[in-house]
Amino acid sequence: MGFIIINVFKGIYVDLLWFDSVGFESVYRRVLFARVALFFIGAGITVAVLGLNIWLARRLAPKGPEESFIEEVDVQALRRIVTVLLIAGTLFLAVIFGSVAGGAWETILSWLNSVEFGKTDAAFERDIAFYMFDLPAYQLIQGWVMGLVIVSTLASAAVYALSLSLQGFELNVTRGMRIHISVLVGLVLLLVAASTYLSIFELVLSNGGIVFGATYTDVNARLPVRYILIALALFAGLATIANAFLSRDGYRLPLFAFGLWAITGVVGGVVYPNFVQSFQVDPNEREREELFIARNIEATRFAYGLDEIVQTDFPAEQSVTIEAIEANPQTLDNIRLLDPRPLRDTFNQVQAIRQFYKFTDVDVDRYVLDGQLRQVMLSARELDISGAQQRNWTQERLQLTHGFGAVVAPVNEVLEEGLPDFITQDIPPVSTLLELSVEGARIYFGEITDQYVIVNSNEPEFDYPLGDGNAEVSYEPDRGIELSSFARKLALSWELGDTNILISSQINSDSKLLIHRNIQERIDKVAPFIVLDRDPYMVILDGRIQWIQSAYTTSERFPYSQPRGQVNYIRDSVKIVMDAVTGDLTFYLIDSSDPVAATWAKIFPDLFTDDSEMPTAIREHLRYPLDLFSLQSNLYLRYHITDPDVFFIGEDFWNIPTERFGQQEQPVEPYYVLMTLPTEQAEAREHLEFALIMPFTPRNRQNTVAWLAGRSDEDAYGTLRAYRFPTDDLVFGPAQIEARIDQNPGISQQMTLWDQGGSEVIRGNLLMIPIGQSFLFVEPIYLQADTSRLPELVRVVVANGNAIAMEQTFDRALDVVLGRAQSSLPGGSDAGGTTPDATPTPTPAPGSETPSGDVDQLLEDARDAVDEVEADLDRLRALLDALERAQAESSN
Repeated sequence: MGFIIINVFKGIYVDLLWFDSVGFESVYRRVLFARVALFFIGAGITVAVLGLNIWLARRLAPKGPEESFIEEVDVQALRRIVTVLLIAGTLFLAVIFGSVAGGAWETILSWLNSVEFGKTDAAFERDIAFYMFDLPAYQLIQGWVMGLVIVSTLASAAVYALSLSLQGFELNVTRGMRIHISVLVGLVLLLVAASTYLSIFELVLSNGGIVFGATYTDVNARLPVRYILIALALFAGLATIANAFLSRDGYRLPLFAFGLWAITGVVGGVVYPNFVQSFQVDPNEREREELFIARNIEATRFAYGLDEIVQTDFPAEQSVTIEAIEANPQTLDNIRLLDPRPLRDTFNQVQAIRQFYKFTDVDVDRYVLDGQLRQVMLSARELDISGAQQRNWTQERLQLTHGFGAVVAPVNEVLEEGLPDFITQDIPPVSTLLELSVEGARIYFGEITDQYVIVNSNEPEFDYPLGDGNAEVSYEPDRGIELSSFARKLALSWELGDTNILISSQINSDSKLLIHRNIQERIDKVAPFIVLDRDPYMVILDGRIQWIQSAYTTSERFPYSQPRGQVNYIRDSVKIVMDAVTGDLTFYLIDSSDPVAATWAKIFPDLFTDDSEMPTAIREHLRYPLDLFSLQSNLYLRYHITDPDVFFIGEDFWNIPTERFGQQEQPVEPYYVLMTLPTEQAEAREHLEFALIMPFTPRNRQNTVAWLAGRSDEDAYGTLRAYRFPTDDLVFGPAQIEARIDQNPGISQQMTLWDQGGSEVIRGNLLMIPIGQSFLFVEPIYLQADTSRLPELVRVVVANGNAIAMEQTFDRALDVVLGRAQSSLPGGSDAGGTTPDATPTPTPAPGSETPSGDVDQLLEDARDAVDEVEADLDRLRALLDALERAQAESSN
């Protein structure tokens, strides 16, 4: 017991040191005070109630000649042992009940500080806050008290049984014993009535009907039965208590009341609802459930923010016109040709520099470069010690402390050999457009910084490779836990299970411990009550790397709202910014109108920073969160319907389309684009914005019927816009375009040729880009050798209406599908459809016909063919040279 207490105080001491080092000591003290206060309140009540009942049982136990049922044991000694055991058991149970109370600090604090929604549920007309904050607290208290009363009943019964056993069961149960036990049992039944009453409100959170929430059977069968059960439980409880005082013989009345309650619970709780469902609801389900489906639709749309979607009709013409192409040059200049997944492998091959550096994630963002808004791909060069050789404690904890730098590449530019055309690269960082300073390039805190390190030790830190040697550095920021005393070293050594912290001579009084360096672990340590988006992303601001993490306030207790996993209410309420060097966290409350976020802000007034204080430079890089958009898109497949009759039939439900990635078919993932959203306001057509989009197809069909855009810029941040297509027009979907690519003779022949002889074709994401009143489909094609993970962009496929082309560049492919150029592949262009401003005739491709013409023409064609072969050979040599350089750098 003593060891456990010391271990608890050690954990508290270490947490205080860490929270103080990150500037959130007030947050931890608030939580610690709440947990300690609830623990002692719970433990105190347990000792009082349980102790009182045990004391009362011993006083009311029958008195008479005592003898031990164990031979040769002194009765008084046995009583003393029993007394000690009862005291110890009471204290042990007090710790358990106190711990349960202390562990419920989030429920209690959110109840005491709850903010109302100003919106009521349709069934009981209670504010939504009642279900999210009040009801969980009431259920917690009821369950806690009921558990305590049951334990008190059992403990009292045990005392009585022991007393009777010591007297050989020769005495009858006294009236005092009967009253005591009857009162306790009656209280249990009264608490059961309270539990049943609270369960009434849980009907709007039930998941057993046609939709989530209270349905016809719940309201018309289960609800009346529960009111009856409440009355019967109250009657049984009061009868049990009264019987002890009024009746001297038997327990017929309590047993009758209890039996009536039990039978009603079985018949009314199971048999009757099944009867109503089978004979009243199932034969007339649409009519019976219409009202409740409407409630589910309304609640779900509100809880997920779908009711705020602005819906617009989109004409979805068959193909993009040349006028639309010319009117949207910036959108075309920012079409993403680089795919994040193969691009990550490329980054690791050509820019990792050393074996212990790693690019884990590739992010998409936008920056103003040379006065133009450009979409770029970014990735941080983080430290991954698993790739280091000859690993030891000094190396892992004192020397290799941080990653270094990042790479940035435009989404639509590649070098001749198919590799990214970097804006920012190398170590130290080299950039002409997006400056990254040496001081701001160090990554002590990131996405894979899972291990703790010690800085400012006697051992110099490795900074970055410099020629044949290494640059070294000491950590300058005043951050981390100071290892300035033996007590701190002892506590931290114990907490981390590392005795080297205590005994290493390399640690001095200026040394500091950096722990919880992973961005999501760090945030969760400070604010465990918010849910984090799975994709934190890096930004480069004023020459420094910073991380932005989207966070949500959620609940699973919104009445009638359809759940997804453990969530049926969500708001994008918080943005957290973390400095990669210092680890400093800033929690920006960007949606103070959300009652859940406002409740936590009341509990922790020092945690959140007001949205108005967010720097403009940070605000310019906010993105519509990926997880939230995916969740909303999934719900919108069904909940774009607002008519309960149409919803019941399900005829207008949608699906997420599929695409080919690599060699496999998979659902289309949301993707960020820099584009001009279609609008009826002509003056706004020049406005380029960063959006997250997703197309939709009808259920069991592959054509596209709508698309959804999550907006990220300025005042439009966090808003959704849906574009619906005409129901009488056929608009190709991603799967249909993928099929047409596979069916194109020239394209399929070329891919089959590449996919042999030690190489692999990787088909990137098929992007459906809105341009004007139609769409362009764009798919990058990568080629990778089987012996090296160095994917290179070799072709771009563009589809416009019925025209498809695969060329070395996007511009060339676009010209082919617009009829402004010929395809470079035999059969590589399918331009049989109507092309803008062109006669709807097939575009001839070189080599698709038997060569003809005069001798001069044939000689000119031959020279062109030779030039093409020589260009391909030059490109092959450049690829081999790049591969050799990458292998040489990685081996160093």
